[in-house]
Amino acid sequence: MNDEIYGPATWIIDAIRRSLKGEHAQHVKARLAEQDLSPSAVVEPLPLRLPATRYLPECVAASMFMSPDVAAALAEVEEFLHWRQNPNYSDALLGAGYMDNYAYTEIIGPNGFFAGDDFLMGLLLLGPGVHYRDHHHAAPELYWLLTGPSEWRRGNGDFEMHEAGDVIWHEPHVVHATRTGASPLLAVWAWTRDVSEPARLAEVP
Repeated sequence: MNDEIYGPATWIIDAIRRSLKGEHAQHVKARLAEQDLSPSAVVEPLPLRLPATRYLPECVAASMFMSPDVAAALAEVEEFLHWRQNPNYSDALLGAGYMDNYAYTEIIGPNGFFAGDDFLMGLLLLGPGVHYRDHHHAAPELYWLLTGPSEWRRGNGDFEMHEAGDVIWHEPHVVHATRTGASPLLAVWAWTRDVSEPARLAEVP
């Protein structure tokens, strides 16, 4: 089974590595180069789907216009992915229906194809009309948007519209938020260090 998984796993990682551009992307690539991605390091995730993954086929199709290589790799690896949710989150905190429209998966990380060394990389899915409200974490974070548009905010700033292909960077502990419109969002994300501390929602005044 590991032989069956290794090819798709390395394909999606290599596709992301080739496609990521910009200053902060170089930091992610440098950390990625330090990870053990050898055949002996691959592990078999326990595939798990969540309600939000109903948007995945639509998102993969949309991402074909932005990065055909990544979209093809996603289609190949999708059956192996273990989708998760932050245990600190709930509809009571984030609004009715939020949990049915939110999921993330690790490609590199404890629930991914490779364990990672203080480094996580994966995918985020948000359904249409979702507000992922202010939250923060110790890890520096990169998002690479595979679909769009979506709105993003840092600190006390205003929400800004971003399109597919944009790279968004969050320094450690910077409060940030995301809103989707009529379309779901699929994004690559990476935490480059201090990954043991989970994301936490900011206190509501």
